[in-house]
Amino acid sequence: MEKYYNLLGLQVNDVENFLKEQNINYTIKTIKGKKDQEKLTVFKVIKISDIEDGVELLITNFSDSLK
Repeated sequence: MEKYYNLLGLQVNDVENFLKEQNINYTIKTIKGKKDQEKLTVFKVIKISDIEDGVELLITNFSDSLK
């Protein structure tokens, strides 16, 4: 799992691009809270798990505090 540690906290698009470049199969599972979804627009990877045919990305949405 340490090989993916540097991908945690990155936006999903960046992680997807990396995995595609490395020819690694991946699936995505999303966690959505009950907070104001309109303000939570940035999806980031919070967990990466090895699965039998690749990796599984657990993502959730965060606010873009720079807006």
